This record gives sequence, C-alpha cells and structure tokens, in this order.
Amino acid sequence: MKLSKCSPGWLIGVVLLVVASWTTQAQSMRPNVLFISVDDLNNDLGCYGNGTVKSPNIDRLAARGVRFDRAYTQYPLCNPSRASLLSGRRPEQTGIYELQTPPRRAMPEAIFLPQLFRQNGYFTARYGKVFHEGRDDKLSWDISDSSDFVDEEERNAHGLRYARPQNERTPDWRPLNTPEHLTRDARTAATVARLMEEQVATGRPFFLAAGLNKPHLPWNVPKSYYGLYAAERIRIDPDPPLRRIPLVALMTELYGAAQPASRAEAIAAYYAAITYMDRQVGVMLDQLDRLKLWERTIVVLFSDHGFHLGDHGGLWAKLTLFEQSTRTPLLIAAPGGRRGEGSPRVVELLDLYPTLAALAGLSRPMGVEGRSLVPLLHRPQLAWNHPAFTLVYHETREGRVEGRSIRDERWRYTEWDGGARGRELYDHRRDPHEFNNLAGMARHVAVEARLRGQLDSMPQPKR
Repeated sequence: MKLSKCSPGWLIGVVLLVVASWTTQAQSMRPNVLFISVDDLNNDLGCYGNGTVKSPNIDRLAARGVRFDRAYTQYPLCNPSRASLLSGRRPEQTGIYELQTPPRRAMPEAIFLPQLFRQNGYFTARYGKVFHEGRDDKLSWDISDSSDFVDEEERNAHGLRYARPQNERTPDWRPLNTPEHLTRDARTAATVARLMEEQVATGRPFFLAAGLNKPHLPWNVPKSYYGLYAAERIRIDPDPPLRRIPLVALMTELYGAAQPASRAEAIAAYYAAITYMDRQVGVMLDQLDRLKLWERTIVVLFSDHGFHLGDHGGLWAKLTLFEQSTRTPLLIAAPGGRRGEGSPRVVELLDLYPTLAALAGLSRPMGVEGRSLVPLLHRPQLAWNHPAFTLVYHETREGRVEGRSIRDERWRYTEWDGGARGRELYDHRRDPHEFNNLAGMARHVAVEARLRGQLDSMPQPKR
C-alpha cells in the first residue's frame, strides 16, 4: 500500500531526508585538518631567518598562514611534549615526564585532540609518529599506522645507533642509497596524500596527522641531500663565555656522550635531514593544491621541541631549558586567517588543542588548558600577555632535579629544585642565546621577583 502525503510515515520520511541533508551539508562545511608533527626540529628554517637551510615547502606554508616566532614546548622531550599538546594538559597535570608512559594509561578519562574530532563526525587517521612511538591511542583514530622500515639499508643504518650504549650515542648520520620513496617519511607523506584524496571523495571532513621522523637522530637520509650542504660553508659564530650558568642546566639527552668529530659536518647533516623532511611536507602541500583544499583546510606544522647543535660549550639534542631546546617552529594556515605574517607573541604548544577546536567550531572538553590562538591568526600583532611555561627533570648523581622555566617576550627565568640548585635569568634583548645569567643581580631584583611569582602560581607537578 502506498503512503499518502498525509500519513505519519510519509512525514517521517521527509524529516529523515531533511535531517540527512542538513547533516551532509554541515559536515561538508566543516574545515579539514592537516596536522604535521615533526621530530626534533629547531627553528633553523628559511622562514625563520636561516639563510643556509633549504626549506622551500615549509616556507611556502608560512606564506599561506601565520608564523609564530615565539612558540614553546611544555616539556623538551618527545613523549611528555606530545602527551601534553594532544591532551591539552600541562605535564604537571599529565604526570608524564619520560618516554615510557602511554598517555591513555596516565589519563584514562581524557579526550585527546584527534579523538575530539572523531567524536564529532570527522574521519581521523595518523601515519608516522604523532603520539610517541609505541604509545598511540586507539580511541583517537579510525586508521592508525606507523611508518615502519621497509628498506633494509635504512633499517640497518638506524639500528646501528641504538645498538650502542647511551653514553656512546654521539650525533651520527649515514647517507642512504635507498630510493627515496621507500624511506619512512616519504611513505608517511605519500600515505597521508592518498588519504586526503580518498576522503574528499566521501565528502566527510578529515583530521589527518602526519608524523615526520626527521630530523630526529640518526640523520640517515638519501645521499643526494648531503650534497646540498658543504661543511666548510657552514657558518658557526663563536659562543661568548658562559657566565654563572649552573651545571645542572647544561645537561641534555646526550649528556656524557662524545662530541662529533666535526661540529660543522654534524650541522650540515642535520640541515640535510631538514631538507629531506621538507620535501615530504611538499608532497602533502602539493596534494592540497591538486585537490583545491586550501580554502577549507586548516594546516598546522610544529615540532615537539627544539634541538641544540653544539652551542653552550657542546650541547647536542634536547632536554634543557635553554631557548634552543624549548623553542619550536609553529605554523598555522587557516581559512580566513592572515597570510605570510609573523606573530612575535609568546605562545605554547598547549594552545594547539583549543585553537583547532575553536576553528572547527567544537567545544573544548573539561580539563583542556591553553588559549585559543584564533585572535592571533587574524591579528598577529595583537597584545598578548601570556608567558610560556616549560618543565623538565634531570637525573643527576645526587638524584632527580626538577627544572621549571617561564618565558615572556623579553625574559626567561628558570629555577632548579626550587632554586636550591640554581636560578637563571636571561634578557633576550641583549642575550638572545642565553649565555649570561643575570639571576641574583641587584638591578634585576624586581624582574626576577615578578617572574618567580608567576612561576610559583603554577600548579606543582603531579608525582
């Protein structure tokens, strides 16, 4: 029997069709997200003023969005940093200070950033290192996969480093004969580009996360990239003397390991790894071009922390509270946002969660900290009096030492073990690389007291 136009069944059918149409239309209006996390990348990029490094693809992303010139990690180590920014909670709240703890185990009730998008109808997928390797969160993704080695040469070259004891892991690298398309980061970029095309066909908005490994050690990339950087052309300005810096501050992830045979050759290899990584960023940006997705896609690129390159008397890697370790590149290109501008305001990686939620029109869950950067995407020079806070722990012979640091637009102030193991104060107008510790000097008493008060107002770390 046919339904009449006045029957309840006919009306229900019409309502369902209208609701389905609204749902489809609402989904198609939501912005996509391309979330690019890079491992161990400092600010040695063309768009940040390094005239030696070749980073044309990251530079063109900067030309399409806002470059944050003072962005800071909340913990200068992979797992704690990623757990913080993906949960929207400071390390003091997550309680994750090392590489072993899975974020979901530490925060069983948390709604992680990609999980929020998944709960709101997005297709979510990651390829490569987004959460720390081996610490992924299955509730966050429709598809989750690691960029494992498929090429024997790349696998063996990587394994040689980790077969050595920790104190023998000096910065190292090996040029690869591996075809580039078989390398891990190249496969990550190609997979994410393919997923973009597949999801455009479905009409469902996507949150795609690409975790690029380089320039994480070892700097093993195809040999053609090393030819771009001759060690004799790497300019290394001599460091000024270190003044009154406490010894505990001069510890990195590679503390106790030997120096590389040549600092210039090591820096050249790091730069080669950056350019290789940049090429993979280009693969994904090219796909956005082909699919004409820029006007409805938010693109974010950041590193989990910075990286020392032999400065401060021979520091390599991360895990310090100096600028070189805590500062990170952060680029956001959003539909309707400013293009090709830099913001000098101090921001935190913690701000990524509320920013992306706001841009997608999603409500931030309870417990998410940080501030939305949307106002700065529209007015990069806007007054913004919000300092950045960074935490770290160092293992010493005398035991574990806590370091806490605050950074505003001019000053950095750091305390070790609440000040018992040392205090540091740096004036970035005169000492942008932090060699001259001004803590305890009479003429800076008021500044030090103000920053100490702000640091003391922060919650104590969870034990």
